[in-house]
Amino acid sequence: MLVHQRSVAPGGLAARRQLAVSTPRVSSIARLGRSGRTPLRCLASATPDDPSRPAKPGFFGSVVKSLSDYGIGRKSIVEGGVGLFLLAGGAMAVALVAWARGNALRTGTPYNATIEFPLACGITIGTPVRIRGVQVGQVLAVKPSLERVDVLVEVNDVGTVIPRNSVIEANQSGLIAEPLVDITPQLPVPDYRALPHEPRCQEEALLVCANGHIAGRQGVALDDLVYIMTRLARQAETDGVDKVFAAAEQATSLMAEAQPLVATATALVEQLTPLLEELRGGGLVGNIDSLTRTAADAAADIRRLQSEVLTDGNVRALRQAVLTLCKTLDHVESISSDVSVLARDSGVQRNLKTLVQALSRLLDE
Repeated sequence: MLVHQRSVAPGGLAARRQLAVSTPRVSSIARLGRSGRTPLRCLASATPDDPSRPAKPGFFGSVVKSLSDYGIGRKSIVEGGVGLFLLAGGAMAVALVAWARGNALRTGTPYNATIEFPLACGITIGTPVRIRGVQVGQVLAVKPSLERVDVLVEVNDVGTVIPRNSVIEANQSGLIAEPLVDITPQLPVPDYRALPHEPRCQEEALLVCANGHIAGRQGVALDDLVYIMTRLARQAETDGVDKVFAAAEQATSLMAEAQPLVATATALVEQLTPLLEELRGGGLVGNIDSLTRTAADAAADIRRLQSEVLTDGNVRALRQAVLTLCKTLDHVESISSDVSVLARDSGVQRNLKTLVQALSRLLDE
């Protein structure tokens, strides 16, 4: 005998009544089978899609059921979850504070300083502050006035110092003209002992101390370039075009005046060309070359004669001969004076004449 058990309405009262009625019948049939009178097999099954069968609980439901077995209700679970959430929040807050303190210790102790610029050049809050191209801080505030612009900067580490002899410039860099505060320490670097936040810094007066002031200057700015280019464009627009046209007209007139000169130069070249050809063919160049060689040989002979004749001994002999000649001339001068005295005497003249005639007759004989 085959017995089927099926519910009429899911979760309804009729289903529970039918289940209660059918259960004794199934049990009685089973008892009859065990008595041995008639071998029976009893099969009680429910369809797979029976809605009266309870659904399997999830993980959270299993945990809640397990805790409820130990006397922990839903209220206790909610209170424990709230406490656990508070503990986790406190732990996260402690970790965040510890991370912030560790980051502050790694970055060092910052300090502030005020830089006075004649022009701000686009400096705003957050503008980088660089020392030799490396960012060491940022701008905290900009306070303009009629005389200057006070820029409050923050240096991230107290170990990064700004010497008093530094050149501080407000520059603009890049295509978008990004403002920068560039600090360039000059050599030699001062031998400082105290850091900017120490009281002795004011006594040394070698560094920019905490909350100290230092003057800066305007550096490379794109505004200046735009201003210069605008002035050049305006001048070119007003005067430059007229000057260009005037220069073009002058160049045209000069070219017109130069055309006759060019024609004359061409004619002269045409006339000189045959003369040059005649000179090359007539041997004038060869004669000039031979004359040049002869002059060079003569100069060589003169140098050789000078080196061979004008030796030290010959020069000394010539010097002595000149001295002897000078003495001889002196004697001749004295003798000529004596002769002139004798020649003025008439008696002496007659005697000399008689002597000469006598000598002449002797020679004739």
